[in-house]
Amino acid sequence: MSTDDSHRHRAEKLRAAIAGGTGITEAALRTAVAARAAGGPPVAEPYDELARQIGAASYRVTDAGVDAVRQAAGSDKAAFEIVMSACVGAGLARWDAAARVIAEATDAPA
Repeated sequence: MSTDDSHRHRAEKLRAAIAGGTGITEAALRTAVAARAAGGPPVAEPYDELARQIGAASYRVTDAGVDAVRQAAGSDKAAFEIVMSACVGAGLARWDAAARVIAEATDAPA
């Protein structure tokens, strides 16, 4: 497996972990939060604001935002799943963008 294939495979494993597997929160919510952090459509509050902030400017996330998600999700573990889903979604969106740029540069005529 080439390095590029290995990275692509790992990215797909992250996507699959968010969308499937077991968790405290529903897979559909984790997937929606990941998509929202990547610039996707809005989700229910308070998840929407936190996911949007994580995707756009994670340094602006506040304790109040995380506390709101903790209250809505019902536990620290559930809130952690939501935060991690948003982080993975935002990270994979950036990775996808970088991979596209690299592919375009590689395919460009010399």
